[in-house]
Amino acid sequence: MRGYEDAVALPVEVFADPEALFARLGHRGPVHRVTLPDGMPTVLVTGNQAARDALSDPRLVRGIGAAAPELHPYHPMGGEDFPLSRHMLFADPPDHERLRRLVSKAFTRRRVEAMRPRVQEITDSLLDAVADRGSTDLVEAVALPLPIAVICEMLGIPREDRGEFEQHAEVLTGINSSSSYEDIITAGRWLDTYLGGLVEDRRARPGDDLVSAMVLAQERDDRLSDVEVRSNSMLLLSAGFETTVNLIANGMLTLLRHPDDLDRLRADPGLVPAALEELLRFDSPVSSITYHFARQDLELAGVRVRAGEHVVISVAAANHDPSVFPDPRRLDTARETGGRVLGFSHGIHYCLGAPLARIEGEIAVTTMLRRLPGLRLAVDVADLRWRPTYNLHRLTALPVRFDAG
Repeated sequence: MRGYEDAVALPVEVFADPEALFARLGHRGPVHRVTLPDGMPTVLVTGNQAARDALSDPRLVRGIGAAAPELHPYHPMGGEDFPLSRHMLFADPPDHERLRRLVSKAFTRRRVEAMRPRVQEITDSLLDAVADRGSTDLVEAVALPLPIAVICEMLGIPREDRGEFEQHAEVLTGINSSSSYEDIITAGRWLDTYLGGLVEDRRARPGDDLVSAMVLAQERDDRLSDVEVRSNSMLLLSAGFETTVNLIANGMLTLLRHPDDLDRLRADPGLVPAALEELLRFDSPVSSITYHFARQDLELAGVRVRAGEHVVISVAAANHDPSVFPDPRRLDTARETGGRVLGFSHGIHYCLGAPLARIEGEIAVTTMLRRLPGLRLAVDVADLRWRPTYNLHRLTALPVRFDAG
């Protein structure tokens, strides 16, 4: 693509490490031209204010139609081959407002808050299974099964189907270096078929679940079509667990590496909700937000972005911007973040599930600190492995030891 002859080619591993990213880029400016690990030419935004500006700029849209033609093959979920692209994350105004308004009718704050006792019950049940062992993998034991169980219960997905659901959803959230185009299309078609049957069943026999609520959501004469219910169900499923898995696992790893902060939160669990914001900032569950396309020429932090270019927001870098967060490499669980942390995005696409993720993170962290005394890493930090994706920062496992019983 024109203008990328001298662009910096970025490997996967730098996206979650702001210092490594800036070392590769060569300077700490807020906007850079790069090529992503899959070869996609990209304008990368790293400054906090520039990121907020980009995420709220109506000239940067999600629709693949605004992208330069040579970029289309890099966006498998935006093409006609992918059956579940009719959700609010890939929608632009005015369609976005309609979809978000109707989905919000189903995914209400009251419904989310009502899940607190059930989230606690699931967390306790998961810890019951490992508390006497003295060691476990916190990803496998808590961080992964908790949000999957919660969102599947909210959507009304039967327990026996959740394993296969998780498998296909993880293909979609592993887009780029860890999922092939064919795998993404196959997973999308499987989910489309499954959710089609679920929507048909809920339309005939509505229950107290999110799919039923979306089927019934209506405003004046407007309602969600079946494909929109399927698409937004897929979005809530995949986005509803992936960010939360990483929030819990990355947050616990950070605390294990900072035992004074861990002890402080264990002694005063009331500090956990505020500390979660700093954990979101320090090691963001989302490394970068992809697939924004310039509908017209524009400027970001003084850098010209041409119509059709792909813009990616580096959440990890924006959350370590020293002009906003003094001494950003230092963990401070009492830090006043001022609402500038971009862990759940910003603007019209701010994560609808953020309140649920915070509830799950708060309960998971508080309960693990209470029920797993002497909690410590079972391996060296250098031995931990991360999933190879530039969208997300996901541990494959978090082995720990603790005082059994």
